[in-house]
Amino acid sequence: MGIFDKIKSIFTGGNQSNLIDIYVEDDKCGNKMKLLFRKSYDIQKVYEDNRDAAYEISKVVVCDKCYNKIDLHLEFDKRYNIINQEIEAGKIISREEYENN
Repeated sequence: MGIFDKIKSIFTGGNQSNLIDIYVEDDKCGNKMKLLFRKSYDIQKVYEDNRDAAYEISKVVVCDKCYNKIDLHLEFDKRYNIINQEIEAGKIISREEYENN
């Protein structure tokens, strides 16, 4: 990889394996959104021994159409697979449901 490729990857998000995409549908207006979370920044490590989750994320997502607030809490295992989810004012959907918008 040359110097220009490295610079390009900085601006284009070259390391896609560092990202987790979650798809959400707003209960109020039905808007479907794609959320991107960085493993190194957005997702926190769980240090409590009595929990099954290795990582977690808690976010308030604001719909870009109706400005409804969606509370999102996700727990992941060591391989970043969702093992528990809590969402208010919306629901998690699949990539196929998002793309068939």
